[in-house]
Amino acid sequence: MRLAGKKAVVTGAGGAMGKVFSEVLAREGCDVAGLDVQGLDLFGDAVRATGRAALELKADITDLEATQAAIGQAVEAWGGVDILVNNAGGGMVRKFHEMTADEWRRMVDVNLTSVFNVTRAVVPSMLERGGGRIVNIASIAALRGGRLVRHATGYAAAKAGVVGLTKALAIEYATDGITVNCIAPGAQQTPGRDRDTPEGREALLAQIPTKTLGRPEDLAESIVHFCLPSAAYLTGVILPQDGGHGI
Repeated sequence: MRLAGKKAVVTGAGGAMGKVFSEVLAREGCDVAGLDVQGLDLFGDAVRATGRAALELKADITDLEATQAAIGQAVEAWGGVDILVNNAGGGMVRKFHEMTADEWRRMVDVNLTSVFNVTRAVVPSMLERGGGRIVNIASIAALRGGRLVRHATGYAAAKAGVVGLTKALAIEYATDGITVNCIAPGAQQTPGRDRDTPEGREALLAQIPTKTLGRPEDLAESIVHFCLPSAAYLTGVILPQDGGHGI
């Protein structure tokens, strides 16, 4: 219960990683608001099973007004937000010279504009409370150009924008008690990986020094660490959690 009484918002909480992040934060004492367009039932059940409160907030976070309205519900219910985990995102595989303008915009909207929208909606509450913790989930693709998955240029570029936004926000709010850090995960053991062919899995692991996939539970522990009082001097950090792929 190292974060007892804190109020957290997790985007993409309806997905596999978001659900894990929410559950681990709840075990550490947080009440958690999950923000997603669908799939929040499992999130709510997981958080409430720990004895903490859950808020299911349905909104398209590529829309600023819808996002502000959803965050407003959490602020009204809890009086403010202490922790924000910008986890929502999504990728696509498309050769760059075949990518359409709409596909490019979609990658930027889902992976970068969404982070702007939610952070823009949450920061005023953190300023009122005298501080807060923001943890952005980027990707090792932002640092390595998408070598793990070829033809993910739009995704890699948008996630690189998350890295840049993290650093700029860390500087902007450094004297306001708000820390802003970022995790750049490598390939994770999520349900989507079950679709890997044996050949595809072998080729993927061959690029990772540990020869293993990451665990969302370990990412969640890194999120918790960034949110602890003892992490007040950590801001603007980009943490590659990737089995050594970024070396």
